[in-house]
Amino acid sequence: MNSIRFDVAFANACRTAQVPYADFVSTVMAGAYPCLPGTTPGSPRRFDETDLVALYIYGRLLAFGFDALRAGEYACRAHGGLVAEPRARSISIALTPDGGKRVVIEQDTQRLTATMLAEKIQFDIPAIRLLLQRTAESDTTVSV
Repeated sequence: MNSIRFDVAFANACRTAQVPYADFVSTVMAGAYPCLPGTTPGSPRRFDETDLVALYIYGRLLAFGFDALRAGEYACRAHGGLVAEPRARSISIALTPDGGKRVVIEQDTQRLTATMLAEKIQFDIPAIRLLLQRTAESDTTVSV
């Protein structure tokens, strides 16, 4: 049995990031979301801003038709990119010439490189942060 604790903070994070709670719980239980914030026994899980941005990206990837495993993988890659580049302005998932997918972090959306193909899903990080902040402010039960 998995010891992951699902508490109110977890449900609030899903609501703030617009991710269906039950779907996300299933994804986490399947081990398909490796960047889930940790917790100590008896304490609620806390999602910081970077965690919420990654969770939002996960939800959008599901909406784009990614399966839960791939959505979790790419959302966690985006999470890692945001940790490494906290001022990132854009995160894209782009098709590579060999048919794979690559996560690309850009600090300046005006300088997209020539290697970026037209076939990509691009996330505007400042816009996502603003959306999450407004959602959290309108929901008095969420503390971000």
